[in-house]
Amino acid sequence: MLFANIQGQQKCKQLLIQMVQEQRVPHAQLFLGSHGSGGLFLALALAQYIACTNKQLNDSCGVCSSCVKHTKFVHPDLHFVFPVAANQSVKTKPISKNFLTDWRAILTENPYFSLFDWIKYIGIENKQGIISVEESAHIVKDLSFKPYESDTKIMLIWMPEKMNIQAANKILKIIEEPPHKTLFLLVAESEENILATVLSRTQLFKVPRYPDAEVVQYLVSRGLANEKAQMIATIVEGDINEALKLAEYTQDAAQNSLCFVQWMRLCFNALQVKDIDKLVQWSDTMAKSGRENQKSFLLFATNVMRDALLKNYGLSALMKMNISGQNFTLEKFAPFVHAENCMSIIEELNMAQLHIERNANSKIVFLDTSFKIARLLHKKLKQAIA
Repeated sequence: MLFANIQGQQKCKQLLIQMVQEQRVPHAQLFLGSHGSGGLFLALALAQYIACTNKQLNDSCGVCSSCVKHTKFVHPDLHFVFPVAANQSVKTKPISKNFLTDWRAILTENPYFSLFDWIKYIGIENKQGIISVEESAHIVKDLSFKPYESDTKIMLIWMPEKMNIQAANKILKIIEEPPHKTLFLLVAESEENILATVLSRTQLFKVPRYPDAEVVQYLVSRGLANEKAQMIATIVEGDINEALKLAEYTQDAAQNSLCFVQWMRLCFNALQVKDIDKLVQWSDTMAKSGRENQKSFLLFATNVMRDALLKNYGLSALMKMNISGQNFTLEKFAPFVHAENCMSIIEELNMAQLHIERNANSKIVFLDTSFKIARLLHKKLKQAIA
C-alpha cells in the first residue's frame, strides 16, 4: 500500500514517513481513528515503507520485491490479526490465519471497510467477532522466528478492542519487550474499549476524520456529481466507507427532504387513527427503498435534528442541512426539537440505523421509530402548552 494511494491525511503521512527516516518508529504503535478515516490504510502504507528496499523521499518505491508482496498483502514478514468467529468453513477454534484469503480480498476491494462489513464478508453476521487466546498463542509463535526477507517483522492487529482479557494478558509481555526487529501496529476505533494494560504499552497515533471537502473531492474523483457528493459528505461525518456505500445506492437530497417532511408530519399527527394508517403506509414504502437508501435517510434525519437544535440556540453558522418545501422550514420545525428531547430523538434514529444494518425488518423498524419520535415531539408540545 503506497502513501500516494491514500486519500488526504497529508499530515499523518508526513509524520509517519519522517518517523521512519529518523529511525524512531516505536516498537508498538496504536493508530486510533473513527471508522472510515483510513487508519488501516496508513498502517499498511507504513509497513510497506519500512520494508521497502528502495525508499523514496515521500513514499515506497512500489516496484521492489518487498513492495510487490506488500501490495498483495502476502509478504512473509507481515502478519495479520483480526476479529473472527466460527463459520461454515472454520467450525472450531478459528484464528486469523484461517481467513487470510478473505482478508486479502476485502483489503483489495475496500480498505476503508468497517467491522460489520468484515463480519458480514466472512458470514458470521449473527456472531461476535473476537481475538481469542488461541490467536495470542499464534502471535507469540509467529514472532519467535527470525524475519524471512526484511530486516523487521511486523504484526498488524486490527480492532484490538475485540481482544478478550485472556488473549490480551497472554501477549502483554511480548508487546512490552518484543523480539529484536519486531514491530506491533495496532489499528483501533475506540480507545476506551482497549485493555488498559495493552494501551499503556503502545504509542498513540491519532487519525483525524476526513473533512467534508476531502470527502467531496474523493467522491467527485470517482465520477459522482458534485451536488450529490456534497449531500453525502454532509451526513457521513468524514466516514469514507459510508460515503462510498451511499454514493452507490442513495437517493438525492431532494428525495430525502421530501421523505423527512412527510415523516415528521405523520409522526406529529400520529395520535389520530387515520394518520396511523398513513404512517403504516409510509413505513411500508420506506421498507421497499433498499437498505442503503434507508441508512442514508436516517443519517439525513439525524443531521436535520442536529440543525434544528442549533437553530434554537442561534448557531445557524454551524448548520449543515438545507431543507425546505411543502410549506416546511427549519424555523417552523426547530421549536419542536429542544435540549430535553433532541438527544432522545437522535438515539432512536441511531438505533434504527443499527437495526437496519443488521438486516432487521425495516418496516417494523421504521414504524416503531415513528411512534417513539411521535411521543417525543408531543412531549415538547405538551410542555409548551403547560
